[in-house]
Amino acid sequence: MDIPYTVHARPDTGLYNAKVGIWLFLASEVMLFGGLFSSYIFLRLGADYPWPIHELRWDLGFINTVVLIASSVTVVWAWAAAKMRQFGRCQLLLAITVICAGVFMVNKFLEYKAKFEHYSVTLTDGSILSGHLEHGYHITFGEIQELNLNIPVKHSAVTSDPVNYVLPFAEGTIPAFKTAEGSDVTLDAAGFTKLRADAIAKAKAERRDSAVVKLIAASPFKLVFGKSDVFTYTADSAIFRDGTSVTGKLIDDKITLTADALDLRSVSAANRENSIAFDARYLGEAWKKHYILNRDKEIHDFNTKYSDGKGGTTRNPAKSATFQKHAFGLHIEGQHPPAAGAAPGEHGGAETDAHSAEAGHSSGHGAKVVIEPKDVTFFSNYTPKLNTYYAIYFTLTGLHGMHVVGGALVLLYFLLFNGKMMREDTEHFANRIEVGGLFWHFVDLVWIFLFPLLYLL
Repeated sequence: MDIPYTVHARPDTGLYNAKVGIWLFLASEVMLFGGLFSSYIFLRLGADYPWPIHELRWDLGFINTVVLIASSVTVVWAWAAAKMRQFGRCQLLLAITVICAGVFMVNKFLEYKAKFEHYSVTLTDGSILSGHLEHGYHITFGEIQELNLNIPVKHSAVTSDPVNYVLPFAEGTIPAFKTAEGSDVTLDAAGFTKLRADAIAKAKAERRDSAVVKLIAASPFKLVFGKSDVFTYTADSAIFRDGTSVTGKLIDDKITLTADALDLRSVSAANRENSIAFDARYLGEAWKKHYILNRDKEIHDFNTKYSDGKGGTTRNPAKSATFQKHAFGLHIEGQHPPAAGAAPGEHGGAETDAHSAEAGHSSGHGAKVVIEPKDVTFFSNYTPKLNTYYAIYFTLTGLHGMHVVGGALVLLYFLLFNGKMMREDTEHFANRIEVGGLFWHFVDLVWIFLFPLLYLL
């Protein structure tokens, strides 16, 4: 049975069925993205911290804008070619549209990758150092001689499994273990399975809810793990995600950061020059002097540019996000600041930390600082957990990226699997291209809003 109005227009609406359906679907999409855009604006206006600006690579965003606009043109040409029965040209234009979608997603992958590799460290006074972790952030725990396992009798979300959760972080040879009773234990999959079974059987016999097993290492060993691999740690113990606790000695948990930027906007005006970041252990006095020179230059330039001729300014510097970022931020391109003869602000302000990271700067471009945990209040890469801005950025661009992939897959299906319809039922095929094209235009339109909102404003 043929479905009516798949090719020809309905008399009541003047549209064929698929076109009515796509317009209804796009109306729901408008409400979805409209709500997200509105939420972004309200959150930005009500933010109680300096809202990130110009931290995304506008050049990548601009390239993606051009790519999507070009793909919208090619999909229209593909529809026109189908209507004129120019099948070879139609297929070529559909292929170009899909390739454009691929280029867009590759650029987006590069942008996301840079965010995951770039880190922000907030110090106790509100100073923010950003940069790269040359070898990642690892905690070194040594002189370990004892493992304490907590094995529940019944199924539990947390149950000790040192074979999979602790020993993979061991450096060097893993020693043999003994139980507190003196029995030898081999901590591999088979050995631990037997140990667990024996411990549970003993706990059941003694009518206990869990078994506590102490394992003593034949020789001390060392673990190197990430902060997310443990629940907590102290100077002499650490509890891993499976509940296994180890007893030993904390050797190193400092953050070795190759800093490429410093942001002092969240520090009170009276304390900016005395920021922890300028401590001799970190950036030092030379960078402090460079910051002061850069700040004073930005203030002078602002006052000159917006002078009202009466000793004041026509703009309020406290409400200028760009001025605040340039004046109270510092771009760091090496271990030491530019020579005294270099223009203050030569590298500062105009370039942002995130832009520097995305531009492909290696970990060698910046000042190496070793930050003590006691000076850190927050530590994260540039992912949704960093702040509200990046949570929204990943939500909006991620959702848009899913639409790009979905639309590209539909057009790719038309290209690869609708050859027979294209030749034998051209009008129906052209209608499919038109409906796919309408969705693709919507995807392009959403990006036209996203690009200035996130990248330029």
